[in-house]
Amino acid sequence: MLTIVKVEVKGNTEWRCFRARGGSWVAVCDPLGLTIQGETWAAMTESIAETLNAMLTDLIVSKELERFLRDRGWQITGPLPSPPADLWFDVPF
Repeated sequence: MLTIVKVEVKGNTEWRCFRARGGSWVAVCDPLGLTIQGETWAAMTESIAETLNAMLTDLIVSKELERFLRDRGWQITGPLPSPPADLWFDVPF
């Protein structure tokens, strides 16, 4: 059985969300340089969460997570598991 450890992040991301001409939803986060698209509002917000999680997971692998968090004034509410398990970063947006 897969165990996923939730990691809460105290921080905020600002997104501009709008409908594209074709009817899908688009979200843009200029500070992080991210653009996400989804066919529905729910699909778009799910993609935002998945993208933020993938980005933070990649930063662990590259050993840049601490600097990334510090540069944005973000904090993790507790220690990261060691060795890192399957993590899910919960970032407010």
